[in-house]
Amino acid sequence: MDEAKTTGKAGRPVGRPSRSLDEEISVAEAKLKALRDRRREEERKERERNLKAVLALIKDEGLDGVSVDLWKLAVPKLRGLLGLDDASSSKT
Repeated sequence: MDEAKTTGKAGRPVGRPSRSLDEEISVAEAKLKALRDRRREEERKERERNLKAVLALIKDEGLDGVSVDLWKLAVPKLRGLLGLDDASSSKT
């Protein structure tokens, strides 16, 4: 096999031209976006699984018949029992 066809001037293999830094950055940004999207989707699915499990627990314990007004009164106490901080987890 001819040596000139397999290597270029610097002794590197000839083939696909190297990417510019801007092209490499674009590829890395696209990969990062895909990874973030995948993480967001996994987190969404985990929240859905958790919600289903919590609702099943409430139903199994017979608490699904409790009025929403009682739940609203009990939520602050439940947060305290679970060790949740009201300031960081409240939805306003």
